[in-house]
Amino acid sequence: MVKNGANSEQIIGNTLIELDSVDSTNNYLSKLANRTIVENGTVILAHYQTEGKGQRGNSWESEKGSNLTFSIYLDSSFLKLSQNFLLSMMVCNSVHELIAKYTNKAFIKWPNDVLIYNKKTCGILIENSIQKAHLSQSIIGIGLNLTQKQFDINSKATSLQSHVNRSLENNKVLNKLLAILDKNYKTLSQGNQLAIKNYYYQHLLGYKTELNYEWTSTNECFVGEILELEDTGLLKMRVNKEEIKMIEMKEIRLV
Repeated sequence: MVKNGANSEQIIGNTLIELDSVDSTNNYLSKLANRTIVENGTVILAHYQTEGKGQRGNSWESEKGSNLTFSIYLDSSFLKLSQNFLLSMMVCNSVHELIAKYTNKAFIKWPNDVLIYNKKTCGILIENSIQKAHLSQSIIGIGLNLTQKQFDINSKATSLQSHVNRSLENNKVLNKLLAILDKNYKTLSQGNQLAIKNYYYQHLLGYKTELNYEWTSTNECFVGEILELEDTGLLKMRVNKEEIKMIEMKEIRLV
């Protein structure tokens, strides 16, 4: 089913395709874009994903009808390949901005997790198409735990409803999030990268603050302080109060 948004000036969500079930909204959108011209800002929303995808090949656990699982098709050609992480920042900021309307206990964890307290409430997967030294189009997959109550016993996940006293309606929350995403996408596409970076840093766990981490390869613990992020997503960190290292995704984890 295709819906046209009431706000014609809004790019993200002006065209929305709603599905009962699909393997992955990112897969669906990628196949659709290969077959036909897809309007910038098109959203594919699924009530259930049989093979929801997370970062680095991980799966995304989601109970049918209890969460928001959707993908957005975006023109990202205004970004150089070396600036790809700005898109991730923009999406993280938007999800955080939404959650912050309901609780003040939301944080961003590098690279692109959004937490309530210390539990993950949103997964983000961005798949980019590249043309020479620039991005071309991007498919943004978002899985937001909304009203789900039960998670795997070993899961470090939570839902927004668990931290809110009033009941949440999927459609209302979705519309709020799409409007925020639209606003921040326009900010980024118009060249105001500083606003995107400043918001991300303001809400980033460990920015200019010492926290305990461990190296994923050795499980060795250390004290780390995030100093800066490259536009590529590379992390500049002071390790054990002395050495400054450039760290790639999945090299460390927060203890």
